[in-house]
Amino acid sequence: MKIECPSCHLTGNINSVDVPAEGRNFECPRCKGSFFVAKPAQDSESKHLMSMCPVCQYSTFTEEMFAVCPECGTNGRDYQKMLLQKSAGKASQRDPLPKGADEPATSIDQLQIHQDFERLTRSRRNPDFATEAAPEAIAEKPVIPLPVRITGWTAAGTGGILLCSGLAGLLNYYGTDWQAVLSAPFLEPVSKTSIFFKYGFFPWLRTLTGIGVIFAGIRFLTLKPGIPKILTALCWGSSGLILVQEAIEIAKRFLITSGTPSAIFYVDCLISYVIKVSLWSGPFLALIWLLRRNDVIQEYPEA
Repeated sequence: MKIECPSCHLTGNINSVDVPAEGRNFECPRCKGSFFVAKPAQDSESKHLMSMCPVCQYSTFTEEMFAVCPECGTNGRDYQKMLLQKSAGKASQRDPLPKGADEPATSIDQLQIHQDFERLTRSRRNPDFATEAAPEAIAEKPVIPLPVRITGWTAAGTGGILLCSGLAGLLNYYGTDWQAVLSAPFLEPVSKTSIFFKYGFFPWLRTLTGIGVIFAGIRFLTLKPGIPKILTALCWGSSGLILVQEAIEIAKRFLITSGTPSAIFYVDCLISYVIKVSLWSGPFLALIWLLRRNDVIQEYPEA
């Protein structure tokens, strides 16, 4: 049945079975006002209409009603008569009447049967019924190709090595009172700025760069667009950082050398520089090579 709020004129449909014979109050979901709805009078024909067949459970799943089931041919009027006959037979078996006694009125039984019939034929689309929500489609996880996995984990591991090196430098920087140590041989104390650039600047760069490489490697494993370019730039930046830091270390060795350095000293510095740069830059150069491989480029979906 159709109802309408008298205040805001919001209309809606409810099942007439939910309205008792004496009527009931409804609350408008829009204006929150309360209004009374009376039970609609049923004629002799409409009470036999069904929205779901009680025999084969056929239903239109709409508000459409039918008197005869199009699936199995069950007639609503005949089915109700059958229920009344069964109810009358059970009542006679339970309470046999004495001889000469009049049969009791069956209006109460008929009302009960009619209510049972209405509950049986109630539409399945009734909002009072708890219907299970359709299961949401489970998004399939993208399959990460093997070359992409190798490259991503290599990036995360390389960034972890650089991060550990940076944290070790920061531990050395903050764990030692460098101002007191360096100012002891001099009359004036060494400034904190010069100490930072000498012992804390490069460890901080290594730490931040390592974190960036690890994060980019993890994002690379999730196939995010644009990450290969970012990861390549971080690898080149890390290699350049290592070259500059090792060059500064070699320059410090030259500055503290007294007199004219010998050829062996130059050879030792060169070999030391090449070995350190190769060890530290090797993983980043290998990662750049992996990022430029055709199988990684073809398997990585760029949006």
